[in-house]
Amino acid sequence: MTTPAEAAPPKRRFSRPTIGQASAVVGLVGGIVALVFIFKPGWKPQAAPDVTKATISDTKVVQPVTFKRYLQRQQLPISSSLAPAYLARSGVMIPFHYEIIGLRGKKLPLRWELSDAKTNDLIASEDSAYRLTPANNDEAADWSVWLPAPKQGRDYYVTVTIYQPKGPPYELKHFDSPTFKGLG
Repeated sequence: MTTPAEAAPPKRRFSRPTIGQASAVVGLVGGIVALVFIFKPGWKPQAAPDVTKATISDTKVVQPVTFKRYLQRQQLPISSSLAPAYLARSGVMIPFHYEIIGLRGKKLPLRWELSDAKTNDLIASEDSAYRLTPANNDEAADWSVWLPAPKQGRDYYVTVTIYQPKGPPYELKHFDSPTFKGLG
């Protein structure tokens, strides 16, 4: 009969890797990460920028545009819960090109204000249900806002404001559309 002290010591299952083996593993992992960043550049870590800014260009007025067509142009989902009459509403679409620096992954609220071009009186305003969310720290893309068609017989313009992601509404950038005639 053997006692526990006389039993053979357990065998080690793993041995320490050699420097060559460790280097090979590090090189393999580094190569895989490099390939991922080549095929998915948006996944590459980006340094936090010191500056945030936005520029707007190529503003236009497109009318008439139904709400359904606006959703299609923006490649936004059309909910089956929306009534056909709601989707068929006629309106005005204000497309614009933006470049936003320093706000990767932040949800930026939008607001539109419809004003009378002759008096500058505010006619209507609304916070957009959609937000801009830049995928990179320096992103340029196109977007649009939509609003119901204003009354005929007047000239109007729309002011679009993009807000910072935090704070009481801190404005990042705003712009005015070209003047247009009402349709409603």
